[in-house]
Amino acid sequence: MRTQVTLREYESVTVDLADTELRGLLAADGSKALAVSPVGGGQFRLTANSLVGTVVTPHLSVLIRPKVALENVFLMLGVSVPSFLRSQFLYATDGGLLPAMAAVFADVVDRATVQGVLHGYRSVEERLVAPRGRVDLVEQLRRPSTPIPAACRFDDYTTDILLNRGILSAISRLSRVPALSPQLRERLARVRARFGDVSPAVVRAEQLDRWRPTRLDGHYESAVRLASVVLRNLTLRDQAGAGSAASFTIDMNSVFQAFVLDRLQRVLVGRIRVVGEPSVPLSSTGSRIMSPDLVFERESSVVLVGDAKYKLSTGQARIGDYYQLLAYTTVMELDEGVLVYCQDSDDEPEHSLAVRNSGKTLWTYRLPMAGTVAQVEGQIRTLGEWVTDRTAARPLQGSTVGS
Repeated sequence: MRTQVTLREYESVTVDLADTELRGLLAADGSKALAVSPVGGGQFRLTANSLVGTVVTPHLSVLIRPKVALENVFLMLGVSVPSFLRSQFLYATDGGLLPAMAAVFADVVDRATVQGVLHGYRSVEERLVAPRGRVDLVEQLRRPSTPIPAACRFDDYTTDILLNRGILSAISRLSRVPALSPQLRERLARVRARFGDVSPAVVRAEQLDRWRPTRLDGHYESAVRLASVVLRNLTLRDQAGAGSAASFTIDMNSVFQAFVLDRLQRVLVGRIRVVGEPSVPLSSTGSRIMSPDLVFERESSVVLVGDAKYKLSTGQARIGDYYQLLAYTTVMELDEGVLVYCQDSDDEPEHSLAVRNSGKTLWTYRLPMAGTVAQVEGQIRTLGEWVTDRTAARPLQGSTVGS
């Protein structure tokens, strides 16, 4: 039977850990999500950071809960509300992000492939007795004395394409996670059977991230996004015959930043261009580069710069964040900048700070993330209107930046 420990991100708990539990935890997590420090008497203090998720070993299960509602975590990951609601009971009973992720992923893949697995064209290079497509003259001339089989290049219309390989790879990895319920394993096996003609392959999350949906394959978007999350964040380890261990953790800092950028780009389209992490030279020689999270452009001129911070805040921002934003506004010759913080209360969202002897105003905008999905989406639109109002009458100052 596994010992279960539950804590929230940035929270610390003191627990009793046997040697086997401690060794398994350190091997499975690799100090990514938890800092482990001894306090004496066989007790250890576990301290979580911005990573949330589940670490499962043969003897221990550690659940790190997010400070916002789980449905909003899945919203930030690009999952629609119905998919989450159908699997929400798993989080209520198990309390872990990993089984919830497996259930939501199985549901998303099921809906994306219910009418069949996506087909696409894949370039093939093969030697064939009956030529097909184009003859590869360069390859053919390498063996001039063997005209048959001929080196051919052609496009094959098949299910064995990158997107399906990535989804299959994610399903396979989730299926190996210890402590998943038999019902959940059955759901994963059922959707996996639809990919019988897809070749097992090693697919990196970065390959899926480069894909952009079109009218023909847009129904795959949620499935591909979650496959990328699984491939990037789920680690499996065998612990010297003691059993399998798994670590599935998500960095909420990165998730929140990507979510704010994506949603602002959508709500401001046609009005203001939003660029994420452009390269901005700090020094006059260009030897030092900064990358602000958010740069807002109007008529090819920068009108506002911002950073997204997954931090609960009321009132003023952290002094270090002010320093960072002040550097951005100074280098980019802007009068104002904004820190977009995460917020779980009903406090006033805006706070401004006028920097002495500089003429610059640094804003803190606290984005509420504790409501329903519809409320969060509404708050994003409100933030978009705030950005529009702040920049509407501002003289065009900085030049455009690269995306």
